[in-house]
Amino acid sequence: MLTTIHRLKGLLGSLADTWEDDMLTLQIASASSAIENRCKRHFKKQLYSERISGDATSKYINLRNYPIHNIESPSDWDFEVLDEGRLYRANGWHAGEHNILIRYVGGYVLPGDETESEPRTLPEPLELACLLLTQLMLRDPGIRSERVGNINVTYADTDSEGRLPSAVESLISPYVGRWV
Repeated sequence: MLTTIHRLKGLLGSLADTWEDDMLTLQIASASSAIENRCKRHFKKQLYSERISGDATSKYINLRNYPIHNIESPSDWDFEVLDEGRLYRANGWHAGEHNILIRYVGGYVLPGDETESEPRTLPEPLELACLLLTQLMLRDPGIRSERVGNINVTYADTDSEGRLPSAVESLISPYVGRWV
């Protein structure tokens, strides 16, 4: 999750007492998932595998879950890891459909996963976006309109392109994946 209950409770102040920890955890998990879905990537530092189509004319491959900490395989190829999850290979990549399997450790140390030896590395705007979205979800459970006579409720969604509230979008925009 992109934030912790402790941080959310600090933001909510006395309002935090109106919800159980399980409900707050559910809302944080939901907000974290919505942000990761919008960004088309995961943020947790862990082992990932991606199968990519090689292109002999391109010297670059983009991996989704940067920053890249180490590449486990292929280990015998000559390439360089660049910023934002890009791999560079001077001779290009072997051409083919989904012919390159890359296993790598990538992502950020999340606020709840930090240790003394591995401090948190998640960029602050991502945690702030999660806190803001969680707070909005707690305040407004997604109801756009309601009518009392004959009980009619309409739920609000993200827009047709899956965008989140504009304040959240502005915080996460640098982390949205640029790939298809």
